[in-house]
Amino acid sequence: MNVQDSIANQQDSLSQGLAPLQLGPLFEPDPVKFSFETIGWPILGGLILVGLLIAFYFWLRSYKRNHYRREALKKLDSIRQADQTLEIFVVLKQAAMHAFGREKVGDLTGNDWLAFLEKTGKGVRILSQEDAIQTAIYKSVPLSVEAQHHILSNAKKWVRTHAV
Repeated sequence: MNVQDSIANQQDSLSQGLAPLQLGPLFEPDPVKFSFETIGWPILGGLILVGLLIAFYFWLRSYKRNHYRREALKKLDSIRQADQTLEIFVVLKQAAMHAFGREKVGDLTGNDWLAFLEKTGKGVRILSQEDAIQTAIYKSVPLSVEAQHHILSNAKKWVRTHAV
């Protein structure tokens, strides 16, 4: 019990030593007012504004550059009949000339044209239908429904995915 007695004695002496001290009330400083008056806020606001303007510029440029794609897809969506194979390839040729230039695309016909479409489009498989396409265009023989659907879906895929 010696240890407990010594701890109790120390606590008593500590409380007796603090008793005569009269502590006054705490003085707290005035609250700090929050404002945007520092130089960092206008700089941050300006940087955010410049960033938004740059992002808007690039979005607008991309939107204008892809206008021909939207128009081509609209024309392809309007094609419904199996005897309109020629119209599909007219739309594709116009879109390709807009994207790659008349010099590169204008002379392409037949197998070269279909190979160009497959090479520049992602996942486009139109060369397998070459005989049906040639027959439909040059002999005016309507395509089967499956062949028309295959060609039209690959044409739309090319318009959406071709790399410029």
